[in-house]
Amino acid sequence: MVDGGSNIKARSSYNEKTPRIIVSRSHAGKVEQVARQTFGNKTVIIPAGGAGYKVLALLDVAEKNQEEADVYIHVTYIKKWDICAGNAVLRALGGHMTTLAGEEISYTGSDGNEGGLIASINMNHKALIEKLPDLEKTSHK
Repeated sequence: MVDGGSNIKARSSYNEKTPRIIVSRSHAGKVEQVARQTFGNKTVIIPAGGAGYKVLALLDVAEKNQEEADVYIHVTYIKKWDICAGNAVLRALGGHMTTLAGEEISYTGSDGNEGGLIASINMNHKALIEKLPDLEKTSHK
C-alpha cells in the first residue's frame, strides 16, 4: 500500500548536486566511472543486489538500516519483471523510472529492458538524464 497511511514515502530531501547513486553489485558496468566524471569524485556509489531493494533505497521506509540513495542507475540489460514493482511504487509516489534516454519503460513485447534505467523521486529527472549522456552508450555492454 502506497498511500498516506503507508510507511513508504519519498524522503524530505535528495541531493542533486552530488547524489548518492545506487547501482547493481553484479552489473555495475561503467556507471561508477561515468557518475564520478559527471558529479565529481565525492559522489558516493552504493553497490547493492536486488532491483526492489535499490528502489526502496530512494524512499523513506520504516526499515532504518536500509541504505539511502538519491538515484538508481542500471546500465545493462535487465529483466522487466525485476523492475516492474519498483517502477509502480515510484510512480505512485510521484517518482520516475525511465530508460537512460528518458523513455518510459514498456512492459509489453520482450521480457527485458535493453535501454538501461535511471530512477529518481523528488528530483529533476530530465536534468539527471541530460547530465548522463554517456551512459546510454554503455547500456548494451
